Amino acid sequence: MIQAIFISAVVVALCSAIHYLTLKRVSDAIASGPAKARGRHLSMTIGAITVAHVIEALVYTFAFVWAVRGLQLGDLAPSAADAPPPSFMDYFYFSLVNFTTLGRGDLNPDGHLRFITGIEAFHGFLTITASGSFMLQVMGGKAPLSEDS
Repeated sequence: MIQAIFISAVVVALCSAIHYLTLKRVSDAIASGPAKARGRHLSMTIGAITVAHVIEALVYTFAFVWAVRGLQLGDLAPSAADAPPPSFMDYFYFSLVNFTTLGRGDLNPDGHLRFITGIEAFHGFLTITASGSFMLQVMGGKAPLSEDS
């Protein structure tokens, strides 16, 4: 369990840094760009946030693969009994579904992997909420993390 807690803490810290740096760069680009370019600012914001979330889910994917295949902290089992063992793409799919808190249920974690899964869902919810708040501020013409706004 200590290993699952440690993995979760490291991944949360790394993904939070990725998320903050992405939002900070977008905010700085908005602050230094023309004030009347709201459409471009919103498009840039949506694109950057989407890429950041996919990268963050990918970081969790690597953590899941390492936890299962390297540390044997649990397993990611398909709900169908005759399904093949999960591939890397299955882990990535599971991570994306979990990160967005969709929770489809076609892949089921067990063991201490369930702890990492819960932390990912909570962290995904926090970052998606922060992204929505950031996007609303951009839509209002602000550069949310810039000292100029």
